[in-house]
Amino acid sequence: MKKIISALLMASSLFASNNIYLDKKDYSNNDFRIFAGIDGKYAYFNSDITTDQTMVSYGLYVGLPIFNDYELIINKNQDNTRDFTINQQSITINMPLDSRQSRRAYLGIKAGNGTVDFDDNIADLDNKFYAIHIGKRYKYTRHYRVRIELEATNYRYDNNINDTAFSFNYGFEYRF
Repeated sequence: MKKIISALLMASSLFASNNIYLDKKDYSNNDFRIFAGIDGKYAYFNSDITTDQTMVSYGLYVGLPIFNDYELIINKNQDNTRDFTINQQSITINMPLDSRQSRRAYLGIKAGNGTVDFDDNIADLDNKFYAIHIGKRYKYTRHYRVRIELEATNYRYDNNINDTAFSFNYGFEYRF
């Protein structure tokens, strides 16, 4: 898994920095089109519920650029550990930091809720979580983008247990 993530990261960085697929007129990062994407996450998970410290996630997202190229994104994810699965939905706001040619750096905050489904028939738990991330969006063509993020997440469960995760997120999106 680490080799796959490393290869994707390297390919994204190399192709987006030279960006042979875009003309100079396409370098603008101000884009007010609705977008949809898929994402994956690989996380270090510090938990009081499980001894497994690895979390893998996948999901879908839909976003809408708002005022001054801020982004409002709705996410639906499934996080998996060895002992349980978290089905969650969240809302994210990304704020632009810096833009250069076909790349845009941003800072984001996320809040959401979900349900923890244990594999061994223990009663399910509801959870709330919030996260902060820093990321970079690479523009390949007029329609396709790739996102790479580092994210810190805090999970709060119904029984007053707190867990934390530090994750590497990778997303691929299409702008309509």
